[in-house]
Amino acid sequence: MLIQHALPTGNVVSGITLVDTSFAPWPGYTFGHTPASSPELVAQSFNALAEALDCRRTSIVTVTQVHGATIEVVEDAPPQSTTQADAIITNRSGWLLGVKLADCCGVVIYDQAHHAIAAVHSGWRGTAQNIVAATIAAMQQQYGTRPTDLQVWLSPCASGLAYVVRNDVHTALPAYCTPLEGTTSQWLFDNHAALRAQLIEAGVPVQSIITDESCTMTDQRWHSHRRDGEQAGRMLAFIGLRPMVGK
Repeated sequence: MLIQHALPTGNVVSGITLVDTSFAPWPGYTFGHTPASSPELVAQSFNALAEALDCRRTSIVTVTQVHGATIEVVEDAPPQSTTQADAIITNRSGWLLGVKLADCCGVVIYDQAHHAIAAVHSGWRGTAQNIVAATIAAMQQQYGTRPTDLQVWLSPCASGLAYVVRNDVHTALPAYCTPLEGTTSQWLFDNHAALRAQLIEAGVPVQSIITDESCTMTDQRWHSHRRDGEQAGRMLAFIGLRPMVGK
C-alpha cells in the first residue's frame, strides 16, 4: 500500500494513502463506500492499511462524514462507524483516527504537550463552519490543549488553481475566492489558505502548520471526486499515538 507520511515526529504515526491499483483494478485501495467500490474492497483496504502500519484493523477509527462540525471523542471504545461527525479526537494511544477524502482537506493535529490528537475532514462546508477551530476548542476542553503546542498537517486537496466554485462558496468564504476569468458567477476557492488562516486565528503558530500543496484534481496520485465523479475512490488521512496496538 502506498502511504505518504505527514507530521515529522516519532511520537505519532500519521499520513495519507495514495492511489494504488497494484492489487486490484481502479480504484484500487479505497476507504469509502461509493459506486466505484464494494464493501469487500473497502474491507480489503482497511486490512491492508492495518498490515502496513502493524496495527489491528479494529484500532482504525472512522465515522460517517456529513460535512458538518461535530467532533467525536474516542476513549476506551471506538464509535460506531455510523456515528456522524467530521472530526475525531483522543488522548489514548493505540487508536488510529482516520478521515476519508477525495478533494476535501484532511487535517491532522498533534498536541505535543498533552499527547492528544485529532483527524479532521474539512471541505468547503466544514471550513465555512470553522471545524478546525471547533476541534481545537474541543481538545482544550477535553485535554487542556494550548494552540501554541500544536503541530498541524494539511493534506492534498482541491487547490485554489483548479477548484471552481459558485455563489454558495463565495458567499460563505469570500476572502478565499478569486474571480474566474471570463465569468461573474464562478470563482477559484483556496481551501488550504482558508484553513491556514483559521488555524492561525485559533492560535496555532504559522511555523507549526505543514501544508502539502498537491492538488487532488490535477495530480493523479490522489483520488478526486471533481475529476473522476462517481468513479472516484477515497483516500484515508490518519493519525495515531504511539505505541500502536499490534496484531
